[in-house]
Amino acid sequence: MNQNHSRNLSNTNFEGSIDLNVITNDSFQCVKTKLLLKEYRTTVCAHNIRKDTDVSGLIVRNGIWEENLVTRIVRILSMNRQLSFIDIGANIGIYTMYAAKLGCKNVIAIECFRPNVERIRRAVQLENVQNQVIIMARALYNKSNVYLSLRTNIANNIGSQRLNAEVQNNENNSLVVQTIRFDDLLPVVRKRDIREAIIKIDIETSEHHLCGTGEQMFSQINIPFVMMEWANIKEIPSRANLVQEFFIKRGYIPFKSVTCEPETEKDYRLWHSQDIFWIKKTHTHLCKG
Repeated sequence: MNQNHSRNLSNTNFEGSIDLNVITNDSFQCVKTKLLLKEYRTTVCAHNIRKDTDVSGLIVRNGIWEENLVTRIVRILSMNRQLSFIDIGANIGIYTMYAAKLGCKNVIAIECFRPNVERIRRAVQLENVQNQVIIMARALYNKSNVYLSLRTNIANNIGSQRLNAEVQNNENNSLVVQTIRFDDLLPVVRKRDIREAIIKIDIETSEHHLCGTGEQMFSQINIPFVMMEWANIKEIPSRANLVQEFFIKRGYIPFKSVTCEPETEKDYRLWHSQDIFWIKKTHTHLCKG
């Protein structure tokens, strides 16, 4: 993997956000995605499909990745136009790009891995949705503005990294990233007058940082729906317990991602879904349609 990429991920209006008008010097394979709900398709820029078979390979061949989950997000956003979208662990941006293309006015992508960030930026430029998208080139963590090393997580998924350890900054290494707390998004939320948002979060067992650093965000805006990868974090009880307590305390119900039905099993270790939907009791209609 080439770890030397453009360092011009300069801040724009918000600390950590990148300038979406800077043209990268890299050449990417950018493809049109599958038409969803008979109406929405977008552009995604892929990694080398021989090395990134799990995500880029599927998107280049089939035009889609995680089709059922992406379709769920697209359906919710298209039927609830007041909602903003926060994509935490955006990878190469398939959720971000569908959300922007369907007209979501505020799409915030949080992605720390520089090669992913560059690909999302290029796709945003190709679809001309710069006014709708903010890319935060940061890793969600329990402290702001420290630097972490990343370690390879899945061999066939270039964009899937795990947080490793705090280190000194090294701008020449794409495996060294800067951090953000979820509450650090409050200036973005206030400036763009975001009042309601749904979240997708997939950050390789670090999903608990959403809960540990997001008290103010969850208090100040309505977040009725959170799609969270669950299969891995449930194996770490301290993290899974924090997540479950956080959402249950706030009136959320866990839903199975495949059927969009409530999870009746009390022991989260026995939840067999790869992903879980945390949905507010007042918003279970989001699973309909």
